[in-house]
Amino acid sequence: MTSANTVDADLTVPQADEILAALRAGYRSIDEGYGFYPGFDGWLTSLGYHKRDDIPCTCPDRGYRGHLPECRWVR
Repeated sequence: MTSANTVDADLTVPQADEILAALRAGYRSIDEGYGFYPGFDGWLTSLGYHKRDDIPCTCPDRGYRGHLPECRWVR
């Protein structure tokens, strides 16, 4: 499986280390009494990424097995 680092010439998807950090932030958010996504989304937002619902799936397998939490997060 290949991992795309860009959606097109202008958009970049999060790197593996950034995704792992966002996942950890999501689990910490659960431990603090919030849901997963406030921590996960907050972490990616703090890195300058934005969720875009108007672009195609950015999952490495293009959503074949379902979408990942980092799907459509780009900067």
